[in-house]
Amino acid sequence: MMERNHERNDMNREYVEAYVPDKVQLAAYVNLAKGSERTMAQFANACGVSASTLSRIVNHKITKPLSVELVQAIVKNASDKERVDYESVMRANGMLPKDRQEQRNPAGSKFMEHSESRMKLGVTVKNAIVDELYARGHMLQFFQRLPVDELPKSRFRLTRYSTFAIHIQGYDPRYWNFVVNSMRFRSDDEELSEDKKMFIRRTMDRYAPVFLQDAWDPESMRDIKTTFVCVDSEAFALLKDLLGHARVNTYMSIILVDTEKQEVVTEFSIPRKDGKELTSIFLEDKIAASDEEDDFEMWYDPDDKID
Repeated sequence: MMERNHERNDMNREYVEAYVPDKVQLAAYVNLAKGSERTMAQFANACGVSASTLSRIVNHKITKPLSVELVQAIVKNASDKERVDYESVMRANGMLPKDRQEQRNPAGSKFMEHSESRMKLGVTVKNAIVDELYARGHMLQFFQRLPVDELPKSRFRLTRYSTFAIHIQGYDPRYWNFVVNSMRFRSDDEELSEDKKMFIRRTMDRYAPVFLQDAWDPESMRDIKTTFVCVDSEAFALLKDLLGHARVNTYMSIILVDTEKQEVVTEFSIPRKDGKELTSIFLEDKIAASDEEDDFEMWYDPDDKID
C-alpha cells in the first residue's frame, strides 16, 4: 500500500495527455485541496499563483490542461493530502502516466481506440452540460452515475441507463439523468441510410428498458428526468422524429450538444400524457461571473470516481 501511495505521488513520473480535462473533477480537487479553513486567495498564495488562476478552474473557465507545475503546487499545498494525490489530479487533468497509457492504447488496437474515443466524448459532453448549467447560476450536485440506491425500487428491475446524473438545488425532479448517444452519421447517401437503420435499431434496443419502466412502473421514476444526449444533428433530428409523437408518464427530453463549441444547441421535451411541461433550463439567461468569485457551488466528492 505504501509503495502504491508513493507511486501516486511521484512527481518525477512522466505523464502524457490522454483525453480532455474533466472540469468537474478538477474543480472538486481544487476545492478539496483548498479545504474549509482557507479562502481561495490564501490557498492561491500558498501555491504561488493568483486567486483568479484557481477561481478559473473552479468556475469551469479553463480551455486546456493545467500545467504540470500548477498541478504539483495544488497537490503539495493540499489541506487533505490523503484525498488529493498527484496521479488522481493529473488524471482529472486528462493526463496518464506514460507507461500506463502505452498499455491502455497499444498501436493498432481498434477496441482501445474506440474506448478512448468514447471516454473523451463522454467527458466533453459532461463538461459542456455542466458549464451551461453553472453559467446560469445553478448550484449542482454531480453524480458519476444515477444514485439508484436513493431512488424507489422498480418492480421489474429494469436497467437504468446513466452516463452521469445531476441534482440542481431548487429544481424538480430531484435527479436529472443523462444518457449519451455517441452515434455520428456519415455523409454518403447510401451509408447515411444504413446508418439511420442501425441507429434506430440500436437506440430502441438500448432505450427500451427506460420506456418500459416509464409505462409499467412510472412511480419508480417520479424523482428522475431522463435526457438523451445526441452529438450529431442528424441523430438528434431522427430521435426527435421517432419520439416526438410519443406520450410518456415522466419527464424526458432530447438535447443536442455541439462538441466542437462545447455547448448545448437545443433541448426537445418528449410530450407527457398529462400535458405537464418543464421549461428548458438552457433557455435561461447566462450570468456573468467574476474570476475572483470564491463561492463555487458544486457538491462532488472525487473519491472513487476515478479509475
